[in-house]
Amino acid sequence: MLTKDDIKRLLAKSETEAVEFKLAKGGVPASFWESYSAFANTDGGVIILGVKEDGGKHSVVGVTNANKLVADVWNAANNPQRVSANVLFNHQVYKVDYQGKALVVVEVPRAERTERPVYVGRDVFRGTFRRNGEGDYHCSQEAVEAMIRDKCPETADMCLMEDMTIADLNQESIARYRLMFGQSKPEHAWTRIPDDEFLVKIGAARKDAKGVVRPMLAGLICFGDFVTISNVLPNYFLDYREGVADGSRWTDRVAAHDATWSGNIIDFYFRIYDKVTSSVKVPFRLDERGLRINETKVHKALRELLANALIHADYHGRQGIVIEKRFRRLMFRNPGCLRMSKEAAIGGGRSDARNSRIFNIFALINIGERSGTGLSDIYSIWKEYGYEEPTITETYQPDQTTVTVQVELEEGAVTPQENAGATQEKTDTTQESAGVTQESTSTTQEKTVKTANGAVKDAVTTQEVAPKNGEVALKTGEIAPKDTEVAPRIAPKPDGIAPKVAPKTNNVAPKGKESQESAVKSAVKNVVVDERVVDKCVALWSFLKEDPQRTITNAIERLSWSRRSIVSYIGILKQAKVLEHIGPYHGGVWKFLI
Repeated sequence: MLTKDDIKRLLAKSETEAVEFKLAKGGVPASFWESYSAFANTDGGVIILGVKEDGGKHSVVGVTNANKLVADVWNAANNPQRVSANVLFNHQVYKVDYQGKALVVVEVPRAERTERPVYVGRDVFRGTFRRNGEGDYHCSQEAVEAMIRDKCPETADMCLMEDMTIADLNQESIARYRLMFGQSKPEHAWTRIPDDEFLVKIGAARKDAKGVVRPMLAGLICFGDFVTISNVLPNYFLDYREGVADGSRWTDRVAAHDATWSGNIIDFYFRIYDKVTSSVKVPFRLDERGLRINETKVHKALRELLANALIHADYHGRQGIVIEKRFRRLMFRNPGCLRMSKEAAIGGGRSDARNSRIFNIFALINIGERSGTGLSDIYSIWKEYGYEEPTITETYQPDQTTVTVQVELEEGAVTPQENAGATQEKTDTTQESAGVTQESTSTTQEKTVKTANGAVKDAVTTQEVAPKNGEVALKTGEIAPKDTEVAPRIAPKPDGIAPKVAPKTNNVAPKGKESQESAVKSAVKNVVVDERVVDKCVALWSFLKEDPQRTITNAIERLSWSRRSIVSYIGILKQAKVLEHIGPYHGGVWKFLI
């Protein structure tokens, strides 16, 4: 409840976006309900009855019968002929004595999406208002229709595309999604069913009355082509922009309409994820297994923000989705307003997706927060890292929600995590040097090696598994087939780069492989000059190309290089534009550009 001091402060500020004064000399004025509708459909506000406006100044005149006025407000609020919904609670309508005069205060909350649009009279299009600055304005038909869509228990993305079949979707996009689904859920029964059945299971399609499987709007948006999608949603648009601080030009851009990729939201997410997170510093930290952690809480939070922009967008809205990256800032803007108040969204605990099927499609590949704590976690993480507090802005006509976050500190500033990481890195470097010394002076040890058929060979006295009878060692405890010749493993030097080892093979290389490796080598030489590093990069590229699902851990086990070296070589291959990783750090596949 407002106190006398609160009212004094509000009178001094005059009317604002959240405060409205009215005279109410002859009872509840008709304009009261316009402000009531406007506040309920926007972010809530306070109406104070008994205040006169004269030349921009406000003076308290009071009301004649405050108790009757309070009763009149309640009677009208419960009358559907007057207003469509009563959003008030008992404690939100009351009288206040101020300077010897009686005032009536009505605190109008933001209406729940199931109550909106709150409108005056019987005509939803004529009687719906919103707040803009210090005044109330009629909502456009577009804005009213958006509120009606949000009001429905079935989300808009559940609409069946009755004139389409699964063949109208981008089959490559479906295949990529199924690959990622299989990686996240390798034993799941859905990995073995046909595409049409799979799309029904994940909520992207369903059967019509005749039993024909047709995509729902969610399936079209997630797996369609830009032209096909825009035929149904004329204002559909996806745009990632990366520019300089002064906004004079774009240095990088990914747009749905440029015809070089599908243009759907799943492919858009994986196409720009690395770009969105590329400015985030990764301090040197190790997990409990002693492996370097290459992703921070900030990476995960940005992934959540990107997913939120795509999941919660109103695809029937007039504007598209824009992700804009500038100096130390990222902006995520999507069509549609929040489906709950900003306070509730930041507070967490409530999950209310505008597009429930799209939400599910992302969640099945471990993208998107189902617990409703996404924004709450982001605010906590930004505070923990010392960043400026994120801002959430809702604008109207057209309806849009914009989240802006800082992704880099001022020059010279470091986060608590970076300080901790620097200390750990220094300790780990010392330990690593000691480990190398110990390895170089260690005595040979006896190892027992199993052959491919499980029989036990005689013990061999050597640092590595020595070749026997034409066999050669791949790694400790593993014997290669006899027709293969592989150099034994050599431990990396303290600088993280292993001595040059030229792998040999008696097998004939597949057609085109040598020319591809030659092209990779030429590209890498444009980035580094050390021949040892060049050879290592080419070897790693070839190893990954054999199976695009191979991980860094696979490379460590097979190539016997350090994690730090492999991560470094991957960075060089990416810089040479011969290798790209599609998908998040945990999961995804390698894409080979040569």
